[in-house]
Amino acid sequence: MSPVPVRARVPALAAPPLRAPRPGVRRPTAPSARPPLRLVDDARLRLAIRQRRARRLLVVAAVLVGASLLALAASHAMMISTQVRLDDLDRRVVEAQARHQALRLEVATLEAPDRVVSVAQERLGMAPPDTVTYLHAAAPAAPGAPAASTPERAPAPGATSWEAGEPGTQSSWGAIKPYLGSVR
Repeated sequence: MSPVPVRARVPALAAPPLRAPRPGVRRPTAPSARPPLRLVDDARLRLAIRQRRARRLLVVAAVLVGASLLALAASHAMMISTQVRLDDLDRRVVEAQARHQALRLEVATLEAPDRVVSVAQERLGMAPPDTVTYLHAAAPAAPGAPAASTPERAPAPGATSWEAGEPGTQSSWGAIKPYLGSVR
């Protein structure tokens, strides 16, 4: 008997998929490949919450430190600009004080009695008087009484009447002095 060839038995093939699988999409695996189910304890949840809070706190702290450094830099910039302005004002004050001192010296030089006399004589053609007449106010008289004032002659040009020691001048000065201070 001769052997008759038998057709080999081919296992049944699954039907080809209608569409090709998309990349990145996983097909569900067989239930046996999944890990066994277990209960989730609260410790892992609390740890995750604590980590989230720590991250938030770290972000808030970093923002606060950055804001405080920015505010510090701004305050230093304002302080420096104010100091520059103060230095400029101090310099201007020193210059003004020096100018004031120079002007005071010039005024003192221009007001010197010798200069005034020389300018009066040279430019204006003035000359010292031969005699000087001083008028003194008498003490207030009673109403209706005539005022008596007599001119007095000064002994020398440049000397005042009370320096010369004339009789009666000190008393007239004493009579006038109270009225000079009571201006109302």
